[in-house]
Amino acid sequence: MARILVLSSRLPYPPREGHQLRTWNLLRALARAHDVILLSCLRRDDALSECVPLRSILGELETFPIRSEHSHGALVADLARSVLGRRPFVAEKYFSRRMRARVAELLPQCDLVHVDMLPLMSAVPTCHVPLVLDTHNVEHLLLRERAARETDWARRIFLRSQVAKLRRFERDACRRANHVLTCSPDDARELAALAPQTPVSLVPNGVDVEQARPAVGIVPHPAQMVFVGQMSWFPNRDGVQWFLSDVLPRIVAVRADAQFTLVGKTAGLTVPAPLRAHARLAGFVEDLRPELHSAAIYVVPLRCGSGTRLKVLEAMAFGKAIVTTSIGSQGIDLERGREALFADDAESFAAAVLDLLADPARARQLGVAARAKALARYDWHIIGRELLATYDELLRTPAINRFSDEFVDGRFGLTQR
Repeated sequence: MARILVLSSRLPYPPREGHQLRTWNLLRALARAHDVILLSCLRRDDALSECVPLRSILGELETFPIRSEHSHGALVADLARSVLGRRPFVAEKYFSRRMRARVAELLPQCDLVHVDMLPLMSAVPTCHVPLVLDTHNVEHLLLRERAARETDWARRIFLRSQVAKLRRFERDACRRANHVLTCSPDDARELAALAPQTPVSLVPNGVDVEQARPAVGIVPHPAQMVFVGQMSWFPNRDGVQWFLSDVLPRIVAVRADAQFTLVGKTAGLTVPAPLRAHARLAGFVEDLRPELHSAAIYVVPLRCGSGTRLKVLEAMAFGKAIVTTSIGSQGIDLERGREALFADDAESFAAAVLDLLADPARARQLGVAARAKALARYDWHIIGRELLATYDELLRTPAINRFSDEFVDGRFGLTQR
């Protein structure tokens, strides 16, 4: 049994959003075979009081509040440093001298370091054990897409100014790591190109196929659509706004009984007045099952992003008929026409939804095929075993300390903080 130090940008439990779901399930896999210490940033909405299941699998848990979420002055300072310096804002936001000092204390006792999310690479000083970076997205590409779609001119200028800094930070983080984990084949190719000397492994997102199961004895509403996602995440918000403005009106024009439910924190999103009779903002719910069971179709109208959508995997496990954009199911092995329908423009997306609303038997067939794929490829237990095999190999291989001091103390100026 090895001792593994894990750094996370937020508490992974309760797992209420995609980042947390991945981190929680990978932690559970690691803890089945190893002694795991977790150092986690603490967001303002993290529920430390609900972390009993998390503590039960860990050897140790320590949390570090994010300064800028508790101090306007700290936020301004982080923004200023990201504009005037070389480090991107996301690295400034999550940097904690206390966490970095604690990592330095723990490193001599640990056999491997697992960094969950890019910005926390700054918290690892010179490291002589295997250093693994688990990436949830290709962050600089995601930021570039967001900047391109931003309508506020001041925000657009700021976001554009951050892209090159974030790409450089991401490149050097991947070069420093002994191994990089990615969620999707596309992400693996992008990060391998950034750091050709660093091994990259695909560890896909998964789903709890026992918890997420098709309903028994519940008949979905014949014209009900659903999407699950927080509107504070830009790709979700952009996609839902596009669906409400361009897609749903086309559906309603043909099916007056059509209903769309958005599940997840709305973050101020509003429904256009003409569609309020056809769209419901359910907000955050403790149990997704009633909302998913009542829907005939799961829509994924995303137009940007990277990584993979864990909510799509949940929809597959629930046996839902899925209509998605190509980006919406990026990195997930869904067979077009047999396990999901794909459409990338408003007219085609609406037509795909209308076809399934008119043909419930085909919708059921899609759902059955999608669940079969989830069982075969995306069960967290299978993914966990594959992760442990990768880590067993890393633990047998001496770590190569590749320009760690330059990354930590030189290029990004951490010693000055």
